[in-house]
Amino acid sequence: MEDEPSKSSEPSWLDPRNDRKTPYSNAELDRLTDDQIAMLADTPAWKKLVADVGTQRAREIVKSRLAGRDPNSLVNWQPSGPRH
Repeated sequence: MEDEPSKSSEPSWLDPRNDRKTPYSNAELDRLTDDQIAMLADTPAWKKLVADVGTQRAREIVKSRLAGRDPNSLVNWQPSGPRH
């Protein structure tokens, strides 16, 4: 049986059934990283990070943190059964 459209007054993007089921692609992560860095560019924290590790490594850190926040990322995967 197909799911019937919700009769809720909330927009469809708030419905958890519409959440993505796959991790972000590398292209999506690159774009999210660029956007995050653009927002952080003038902050003391970003300037200190770049001074400490360099621009490329700072970008990799931001990207890995964004990937880690994705609930569908394999970074967050935990086995559900016994380990061998």
